[in-house]
Amino acid sequence: MLKRILSGKSIFTFTLVSLGLYMFSCTTFLDEQRYDGPPHSLKYMSISDYYIGDDYITVKPTVMGGELATYRITNIEGPASEEVLTESFSINEQQGNINIKEFNNLSIGTYSLDVEVKNTHGSTIFENAFSFSAKQAVPTEVRYTPSIYSFYGHSQNDVTNKASVNGGGPYTFSMNDPLNHFSINETDGVITKDAIIEIGDDEKIIKSFDVGVSNELGSYLAQDAVVIEIIGANINPLVYNMEYSTPNISSLGLLNGIASTYIGEVTEELDGEEYTVNLTEGVNGPIYKGNRHQNIWHAQASNIVLDESGDGQTSSELFLSFKTSSSKTECISIVVSDSINLSESTSAYTEIKGYKRFIDNDVNQRFELLICSEDSYNTDDVFASDWQTVNANFAPGMLPYANPIKESSLTSDGTQEFDIPSEFLGTKVRLAIKAVHLNPSLGNLGREAFIYKWQIRAK
Repeated sequence: MLKRILSGKSIFTFTLVSLGLYMFSCTTFLDEQRYDGPPHSLKYMSISDYYIGDDYITVKPTVMGGELATYRITNIEGPASEEVLTESFSINEQQGNINIKEFNNLSIGTYSLDVEVKNTHGSTIFENAFSFSAKQAVPTEVRYTPSIYSFYGHSQNDVTNKASVNGGGPYTFSMNDPLNHFSINETDGVITKDAIIEIGDDEKIIKSFDVGVSNELGSYLAQDAVVIEIIGANINPLVYNMEYSTPNISSLGLLNGIASTYIGEVTEELDGEEYTVNLTEGVNGPIYKGNRHQNIWHAQASNIVLDESGDGQTSSELFLSFKTSSSKTECISIVVSDSINLSESTSAYTEIKGYKRFIDNDVNQRFELLICSEDSYNTDDVFASDWQTVNANFAPGMLPYANPIKESSLTSDGTQEFDIPSEFLGTKVRLAIKAVHLNPSLGNLGREAFIYKWQIRAK
């Protein structure tokens, strides 16, 4: 049995209203008002069956002394590697919901988590607070992150990342490429470009591939599991594409980026005058309400007519989104990309394709585009990073909402390109989008953002 000790980590605050997959209602039977001391008697609802790779979220646990308490996983035991244990679990710091993450690589066996609960009177570590048995199942999903890659036609041996699968391994992967330009590693799903493909310097060919996967219980074919662009010499290859998954109470649905909301005093210039406000966790911080995150960037489903990539059908697709909890709620929230390697790039630009809804007021609402070097990025406090402004407010260039939203409209009227400043070429960088919604006395703060694509291309 492998034991993994986890250090404390700040997790976003969400307020529980309703839940979807694997969630159940539960009534707290302990009377908080009659107890005034350190936490004790922590209880989680047990799991009857858990299948490897499924997204599972516990209900909020019951605990004496739980009012205004914080929760932290301190120890995990189970038959998986240290890396897998670290990546497979998270906990909602304020609510205590434990998330067994989607597409995890847990092994078959029993797992046990110790949880620390802390209130104003002290803290208690509850050993074996939550335990379950992980079982294998037939695979039903395959995911590549990123889901789209750019390879030059004249290059060889370019590779994708490993595939993520649910069900429980070991897995065997397969792919059918009649032209034999690509091959797949049967063990981990990595796809390799083996052949030179003739293409014009200014041309781009987009290929999508089905990927098959099997374990000892069965097999699954994932259609259009990965997209590969074959590009000519004059086309900038894709180096970053913001990827999403379905969000839940414990997940913002951001696969290769992080989001945070500012709490504390802030001073901004609005309408030519300085404005100071103290943003608090309870009023201006992230919440989860009505099956949606608010006051923080997150993934959110919205309908779009696929008149470019599809046959004109309406589809519910995931967007990068931001909304405040009300038109009077002030909020500053940032979403940050993973590290982007521009160390060998001589030119680069970022493309944002999206639309905006509701109150379109730029006096006290803006969406900023920011950049900083990887060396000046602060992992503990993203707002303290040395951010430089690429664009002070790109909201005016977003497509105004209309029903229906069409891909072609987003391309023609909702796509903006911004050059990466030359001083950041030849380095590793992070980009960020920052929502600043302040001072409702200057106008309501209800503008929402829906970003369909956020990409960076470089050469």
